[in-house]
Amino acid sequence: MADPVTLIASGRVHAGMGKALAGWHARQADALSRQSGFLSTDLLPPRSAAKGETWTIRISFASPEELEAWQSSTACHDLLAAAAPLLVGGVFEERREQADAYPGSRSDVTEVIFSKVRAGMSEQFRSWAQRIQAAQASYPGYLGMYLQPPQGGGEGHWVTILRYDSASHLEAWMNSRQRADLLAESRQFMEREELVRITSSFPGWVPVDPVSGQAPPNWKTAMLVLLGLYPIVMLELRLLSPILSGLGIHGALATFIGNSISVALTSFLTMPWFVQTFNWWLFPGLASPRALTRRGVQIVCLLYLLEVAVLWKLLPF
Repeated sequence: MADPVTLIASGRVHAGMGKALAGWHARQADALSRQSGFLSTDLLPPRSAAKGETWTIRISFASPEELEAWQSSTACHDLLAAAAPLLVGGVFEERREQADAYPGSRSDVTEVIFSKVRAGMSEQFRSWAQRIQAAQASYPGYLGMYLQPPQGGGEGHWVTILRYDSASHLEAWMNSRQRADLLAESRQFMEREELVRITSSFPGWVPVDPVSGQAPPNWKTAMLVLLGLYPIVMLELRLLSPILSGLGIHGALATFIGNSISVALTSFLTMPWFVQTFNWWLFPGLASPRALTRRGVQIVCLLYLLEVAVLWKLLPF
């Protein structure tokens, strides 16, 4: 069985044409959703609208053969011709990656939307989805979107993942009159819409991936938490506990004070540094994810041993 594959298409957009490209991508997403083997598509605009900055489109198919069928199709050729006037040089630069590779950029806020379409009304939803996708791209802070149709082309949930650079910018779009008007139109063909703001089991400590909307595996985050928490607790036991005990502070209150300091230092000191340092391990991307996972575990375990060795004689027991 063939492995899924992702086409990465990057192109520099003429100044002022970003909104037009977002609208074009909405039409492309509609055409892709009709193609056999299509899994998902994702649009990643640049951080700013400066002239010549690169926009990226990711298209995933279940197999290389089905991707090639799309690239050979009339619909694909027509769409590329329509995009040419928007691009510096008139073409996208393309490369392939395995389908689970993630781009390097990260968004600050991710909203996942599950849209349940009424039976037999997929065409109405497709037309409407093109317009709302183009509209959301015109709002400040927009970083991109991810679209996935129901598996097998059925009448299940369509999944949209929105990424904005801040909660305030995301809320500006989500609460806008323009979105409200578009949602009012959708009541004819959409049974319901469910919204989820993605977080991890360690909110505030780790980011989420912009494409999948998922945080790193909890066990990875837990390993980094332990790596940063252990020396903090050891130093508290050696230095802080005797001071609190000497002041006659009750054990329950002393424990609360120690835990408060531990949480604060972990949240604002150790975890931000570890997340940045081990970003390659938390979000391994394309290059040999399994090998990178093993290497990260080995490095963290070695750091555990180093911490224990350094702090071995810190406590008298």
